[in-house]
Amino acid sequence: MTEDRSSTSSTINVGSRCSELALCQTNLVIQRLKEQDPQLNFNVIKMTTKGDQILDKALNKIGGKSLFTKELEIALDNGQVDFVVHSLKDLPTTLPPGLTIGAVIKRHDPRDCVVLHAKHRAVTRLSALPAGSVLGTSSLRRIAQLARHYPHLQFENIRGNLNTRLRKLDDGNKYDGIVLAAAGIERLGWKDRVNVYLEKHDMMYAVSQGAMAVECREDDVETISMLSKIHDQHTALRVTAERVFMKELDGGCSVPLGTWSVLDKNELHLSGAVFSIDGKEMLFSERTERMPSNEFLPHPPALFPTSDFFSHHQVDMIHGQRPRLTSDVLSVKGLLNNNIIVHRTGMCCSTNDVSKYDCAERCGLQIAASLIRQGARDVLDRARAAGNAENVNEAPKKCVVEKKSIIDSTPRTDEHLVDSTPGTSSEGIVSLEDIVPEVTNHNFNSLEGPPCKKSRQSSSS
Repeated sequence: MTEDRSSTSSTINVGSRCSELALCQTNLVIQRLKEQDPQLNFNVIKMTTKGDQILDKALNKIGGKSLFTKELEIALDNGQVDFVVHSLKDLPTTLPPGLTIGAVIKRHDPRDCVVLHAKHRAVTRLSALPAGSVLGTSSLRRIAQLARHYPHLQFENIRGNLNTRLRKLDDGNKYDGIVLAAAGIERLGWKDRVNVYLEKHDMMYAVSQGAMAVECREDDVETISMLSKIHDQHTALRVTAERVFMKELDGGCSVPLGTWSVLDKNELHLSGAVFSIDGKEMLFSERTERMPSNEFLPHPPALFPTSDFFSHHQVDMIHGQRPRLTSDVLSVKGLLNNNIIVHRTGMCCSTNDVSKYDCAERCGLQIAASLIRQGARDVLDRARAAGNAENVNEAPKKCVVEKKSIIDSTPRTDEHLVDSTPGTSSEGIVSLEDIVPEVTNHNFNSLEGPPCKKSRQSSSS
């Protein structure tokens, strides 16, 4: 088992963007962690991302899939911070090697909403706005759906953080209203400014909208175990299905793609749609999956009691999650001993609930497959071509890290990314394919516990 963080005097470094909303979300995560353990100490490190810097272009014109996460993930990978807090809709569906979603926070309202200029404060329906009214949004998804349902409206790009966009609305006459995510405006306490909430028939929301994710290193057993205490499975299962759906269609800011999900007891309902830029084309699919249940067990038993070797059950579960798992053996073992595993979708989950995440993944895959059969790839390809995006981002580079092999206890330096292909190994690292369920003579007790963090500084030093 891992050492409890409260037994140490170390400070946990947390990465966050600089906006008021981002800091609010980071503080919400810290507050929930401190509710679990008041002895924890945190230090917030603020960063600016490429998406925060480029404000003169619509998101679909910028290109790239890490606009609001790349700089944070580089700091995480380098050990500068121990975890980072994201709006989950900003986090690409394929994470950099070595990183994982350690926790998903309970979802706020995922719907979109409209805040209108003071001159329209009495308006409660978009259909009541005068012809030619201008709504500010940089989202192709929002424009396509609103143009489809309200052709009398016009749309103009608007960028900046939430405060900036509201100021642009209030201080000028360019916009009659702006379209926002309801969760963000509610988290900042401005719910009274909302004029119209958009329901499913008007606006399918963005994948993962309203949810927050905590990203960390997948070999950081201590941090993942801490984050598991605030993980909301209900939200995680919904967003897992949504993210798989988007990943299969290679979606992102450059394409109009929407979703809607409901988890009702043991039934997961997922809807997905893709649109042409002008909203005239729409392809839609929905599906319901029945989730496996552990309700007959009030407290499901630990699947992996602490031991010095891998059981057959452990090996089967590990291999079932490839090709996602690329961590060193000791980290995987440490997580399993805490009944946690990194699911192949990149989400940490309880080993007792892997089948539920498999089910959510299957639901997302089926929705994507249905839309592909209807011609979704052609619709989305035309949308990407119309965007003419300029890619200003690259995936974060892996830093030089030191791994310890259970075959050779001599530390080695791995200067390249660990190949994420199943069954491959880098020098000095044991591939998960090499794991066999047998007792060895290696002394695992001397190697137990989480890896040392470069970002952690003891108060005694």
